[in-house]
Amino acid sequence: MDLHEILFELAPDIMTIFELGFIPEDDGIHELSPELYTAYESKGGDISKRLYTIIPKDETNRFPADEIRLLTEEEIPRLWKAARSIRISAESVGCNSEKSDDILAAAASILPDLFSEKSRFAQRKDNNDFV
Repeated sequence: MDLHEILFELAPDIMTIFELGFIPEDDGIHELSPELYTAYESKGGDISKRLYTIIPKDETNRFPADEIRLLTEEEIPRLWKAARSIRISAESVGCNSEKSDDILAAAASILPDLFSEKSRFAQRKDNNDFV
């Protein structure tokens, strides 16, 4: 994977994972129920393609009841590729944990700040770093 691929193809999905605060798992992606398709369409949403949502296993990662994160079928493989890239980044700094928090924290420590800046994994820089 080269820098161009990371910045221009994977960056949005890597940022999404950091903002979610966990790495989604295969069994956490579910197609919308007929009721949710209807509700989404009634609010002006386009239902011409299959839509999916992420349902985290861990209760601490659950979204507010009125919030649903939608994915299209085309976005799912990119999400898996971004997750794999995050895991590889974490492993490169010695993180062998299976816990999302550990993996994301380790990856954030070496990835550009842009990827994690809107997440709880943002690297806090000391303003006194510049002398």
